[in-house]
Amino acid sequence: MKKSIFAAALMFGAGAVMAADVPADSQLVQRSADLPAVAGSAEVFTGKVQVQNLSDPLPGMPVTSAYVIFEPGARSFWHTHPVGQTLIIVEGEGRSGVYGEKVSVLRKGDVVVCPKGVKHFHGAAPDQRMVQMTITAFDEQGSNVEWMEEVTDEQYLNTEE
Repeated sequence: MKKSIFAAALMFGAGAVMAADVPADSQLVQRSADLPAVAGSAEVFTGKVQVQNLSDPLPGMPVTSAYVIFEPGARSFWHTHPVGQTLIIVEGEGRSGVYGEKVSVLRKGDVVVCPKGVKHFHGAAPDQRMVQMTITAFDEQGSNVEWMEEVTDEQYLNTEE
């Protein structure tokens, strides 16, 4: 059950900064209130998730960024990134797991660096929401994620703490 980059692009596309929006000789400031959040797709998330896209790739800067808000127990499906991803936990408590390993407990201020090709998931704690900021790079073919199967409850609850 692999999902393409296009499913993720549709999920993260609303309200994003596009190359045409950024002045060539300045910078662009966006107000948080002007960045809409959209529901995360049930094709790649378990539970209630909201995605607030912050930016799309710009010339010379092939990354996207977003806030992803996971309600208690919500999580992504297993996935990999062809270039890699960085997560910054900005609120709450979460979980992140690498396939076949114990799941890490994440707290505000923690940073997760996931290298290319590592099968992983991330989401909220069972009893707390989590907000993460994601920074995800694109490869030369324009891909930034490959979605896989759903994370089971047994996998999700297999924490190291």
